[in-house]
Amino acid sequence: MSYHFNKKNSGFTLIELLISIAIISVILATVILRQSAYTDVITLSNLADEIGSTISQTQAYGIGVKEFTPGSSEFSASYGLTVSILSSGSNTAFLTFADRNGNNYYDGNWSCPVGGVSECINKVNISRGNYIDALCWVKISGPDQCNNPKRIDISFTRPSTEAQLVLFNSAGQVFVPDDMKGVRIVLKSPAGTSRSVVVYKTGQISIQ
Repeated sequence: MSYHFNKKNSGFTLIELLISIAIISVILATVILRQSAYTDVITLSNLADEIGSTISQTQAYGIGVKEFTPGSSEFSASYGLTVSILSSGSNTAFLTFADRNGNNYYDGNWSCPVGGVSECINKVNISRGNYIDALCWVKISGPDQCNNPKRIDISFTRPSTEAQLVLFNSAGQVFVPDDMKGVRIVLKSPAGTSRSVVVYKTGQISIQ
């Protein structure tokens, strides 16, 4: 009995195998790149949502009757959030605070000491390489101004739902523009994707 082998059925040739590997590599690279871009967008969007929801929470605390700490019998404080890209602050963190002396901004340092006379409630570190790229004030008319401020404090005082917006310049001095209708916190991802959290004087919060 004799056997005959058909060359066409003997399997992949080396060239065919290399081509198949190249095609698979291209497909995998495309999938990985798209997944990376998707993750980049999602994590930045989550950060914007987190800041927006944190501001909403301070708004609820500010217009409600919230005790500063259990047993403190302190119900008069306003509540807010501060972001700072000054050298004394950080572009990878934000703080929530209780305005205990009624000056509409956070009195304290960026280490966020808790307890005693401190106004700091919580410090949230921004992860995954995302960061605060710029702080702007939104004009009633015309483009946003983003060269200043370098710090923004947003707080809410009972019973009003309106936001108290206090800006600080590069020297750390307070200023409040007459034609300001809101503030913008510009966030950026490692890949350069941008998202913004906008808070208007009316108390409206917008994620853009």
